[in-house]
Amino acid sequence: MNVEKRLRDLEKAVEEMIIIPNEWLPEEFHDKVRGGRTAARLSEIWEGKERESKTKKLKALKAENVARYRKQLDETGEIEYNGHVDEIQLHKNQMALVGGMFNSGMITKEDLEDE
Repeated sequence: MNVEKRLRDLEKAVEEMIIIPNEWLPEEFHDKVRGGRTAARLSEIWEGKERESKTKKLKALKAENVARYRKQLDETGEIEYNGHVDEIQLHKNQMALVGGMFNSGMITKEDLEDE
């Protein structure tokens, strides 16, 4: 067993030993059965809330984009893609597209070089 694994196991064991009483916690984190939560469980709950809030934000941005594009389409009959953009994900998608085109033979190394 390597040192990193042992340290992770030790950290997990310590988190399981630390119990925070309900009166120290916000109502939403209370455990009505045991009277408190372990640090490990609080960490799990918090990570779940973080994932949930990121998902809600992303869905809200998508809904805003859809509303914007619908309005543009109704008013002008065209869509100008000027909504919220995840630049990092867009770059990943573009790289995957070019990689797929290159691997399939649709484009060559010469096509990618600047002239």
